[in-house]
Amino acid sequence: MVKSRRYLYLTLFVIVAIGVWTAYWFMLASQVRERARAFIDQQTASGVEIAFTNFDVGGYPYRIEATVDNLTISMPRQPGKPAFAVPRLVVLGLPWNPNLVVARIEGDAVTRWTDARNEEQRATYRAESTGLSVGLEGGQPKRFALSMDRPRLESSLLAGPVSAKVFEIHARLLDGGPVPASDGAAGNTPTAPLSMELALDGEAVVLPPLPDAVLGNEITSFGYTVGLAGPLPRYLPGTAPRDMIGAWAQAGGTIELTRAETRWGSLNSTMTGSFSVDGEMRLLGAMSGRVGGLEPLIDGAVARGRMNPGQAQSIKKALNAIGFITRDAEGRVPFALTFQDGKVSMGPVQVGELRPLF
Repeated sequence: MVKSRRYLYLTLFVIVAIGVWTAYWFMLASQVRERARAFIDQQTASGVEIAFTNFDVGGYPYRIEATVDNLTISMPRQPGKPAFAVPRLVVLGLPWNPNLVVARIEGDAVTRWTDARNEEQRATYRAESTGLSVGLEGGQPKRFALSMDRPRLESSLLAGPVSAKVFEIHARLLDGGPVPASDGAAGNTPTAPLSMELALDGEAVVLPPLPDAVLGNEITSFGYTVGLAGPLPRYLPGTAPRDMIGAWAQAGGTIELTRAETRWGSLNSTMTGSFSVDGEMRLLGAMSGRVGGLEPLIDGAVARGRMNPGQAQSIKKALNAIGFITRDAEGRVPFALTFQDGKVSMGPVQVGELRPLF
């Protein structure tokens, strides 16, 4: 009798738990629908038109899965009247982890706009799979990731398609902090706590035909991590980019290149660096690392008039001398550039000039 009661209580508990979870799930699904409608109304009021043929919320019992078919986002009030369309967008959320949102795009995504000559331009994106995720803290996005498997981009502005085996973007907002006194030298450690970090990684990237492409149009692999140290640039309506960046640099802001790995044709390099701008909006900073296969780039710079033959010969001799002593297993040699007073220098040799960014 006692054993039968235990089974009865257990059964009742399971039934109640399922009922509570079901009610909770449907409450969340209802909130998703309401927030989606409120978001669409808010965007419509600001001049963004959102249209679709079907909006469905499913995924019971383990997740909330919102599916939008034939989604179109257009901005007819904006210059160029840009519009974006995707056959299907699926957004996933886990009821027990509200701080993570995952989504995927299915089908060919198309972007259309009108250029300054009033001609319609078009770009089409497709991939075997496209996934993105957003991490939240306190209801605000703090982390973003986008992963594309065999993406391909075609555009009326490009001479040919851009494709890759893998392409990934990762971004995150950080706490930041005050900028300490620094001489701006390049190194592996940022000169200040980072406010934001962005990482780009790609493999087997094929570019459109490029004029004077001494390295070819296929990048074997690349990986870059860039951070902003010091305060984030603040945009105020009516502020010119030059003034905004100047104020950011005066407050001690720097761009920290903590990883730059490139394998492109003969080029095989790994670099780090730290940059800002001077009072004339010219690049200011330094970068260092190891590089191999730089000779085709040097010859190309001479052919395009960006470097004179004497400078090119001096750089080649310096690289050969350094490589004779310190060439690594991949044939790379130590390499450093400084950007100061409108000049790009490799040691005592000036290899280029810097123009104002704005």
